[in-house]
Amino acid sequence: MFTQLPDMKWLAALAIAATLTGAWLISGCTSQDTPSPSATASPSTEPVHASIFEATTHKSGNQLWSESCSRCHNIRPPEYYSDAQWDIVVHHMRLRTNLTGEEQRKIAEFLKASN
Repeated sequence: MFTQLPDMKWLAALAIAATLTGAWLISGCTSQDTPSPSATASPSTEPVHASIFEATTHKSGNQLWSESCSRCHNIRPPEYYSDAQWDIVVHHMRLRTNLTGEEQRKIAEFLKASN
């Protein structure tokens, strides 16, 4: 029985060392030099969840179409494609340009209304 005691102490010491090393590594992942987001963000009187459901942009479909599409290429007139084709084109460009769903809908609605 006395021969197993040193082995148990060794395992207990190893477990403690592993726990302390893990805690040290985890605490090392956060830097004290960078302020936390809550320290740099300005206080808001709105609840966080309220902004999720609000409109992300107040621009019209025409403005979004003019600004977004002309950044990379010459924009096509609304009559160039059918409504179904504009749906496909706008969806494809949403994926390429990181448009929001709301922006995609506004642009598509503008193009279809102008078609």
